[in-house]
Amino acid sequence: MSNYLYIPEQLSTSIYEISSPIFLTSELLCYGLDLSQTTYLHIDQQLEHPLKIAEACVDRKNEYLCGRVLAQAVLNHHFGLDKSITSMHEHLPIWPTHVLGSISHSQNKLMVALSNNAVYLGIDIEHWVTSEFAQESAHLVLTPFEFDLWKSKVADFFDFARYVSLIFSVKESLYKAIYPTAKQYIDFLEASIGDINFENQTLTLTFLPEVQQRYQLLEQYQGGWAVEQDYIMTWVFQAHHSA
Repeated sequence: MSNYLYIPEQLSTSIYEISSPIFLTSELLCYGLDLSQTTYLHIDQQLEHPLKIAEACVDRKNEYLCGRVLAQAVLNHHFGLDKSITSMHEHLPIWPTHVLGSISHSQNKLMVALSNNAVYLGIDIEHWVTSEFAQESAHLVLTPFEFDLWKSKVADFFDFARYVSLIFSVKESLYKAIYPTAKQYIDFLEASIGDINFENQTLTLTFLPEVQQRYQLLEQYQGGWAVEQDYIMTWVFQAHHSA
């Protein structure tokens, strides 16, 4: 067995053709896919199963493999790169040099984002949490400052459940963006929104000073969001600015 997942060109083309471009922010290539449209492809029967999903259910195998196939298809289509990004043994995608990517799925929705000009990159998609979940989980997601921000500024724009969904999702995006540097999971309460702008749907994020120093992280990270009827998509991304 090869060390990398082989994806036939026809399958890659088929997935790319049923995906749709999503605009999140400039200089970020993003594509979305409705997983319910992929069942006819029987992807889990066409491809070998990396160790990570060997014991998973069919739906989990399908979302994992579709994410990897779509990411590779976008890499090939936009950058002319066709080297496999999926190791049969490693958990995370192995992105080509000079390209950063991120993959996320929620229920039947999948999206991938790629950039060849990124300082950092993470994306996340989450279906809206219920009011009950928001009330029960808020203390695990929101810092005291974020509770204050809700009362002082955000309540005019989002109900509390949507606010918790946004913060949960953007922190997931943040952790994906910093993982290449930190190499481990950081708690939701160790990062906080610094500023939020509802006109252009952008925000900044900062870590507690001791966390920032321990992992050599940046002082501030840029993020944003896009709202759909059933779900929210968030991004944490900054492009290298050419001189």
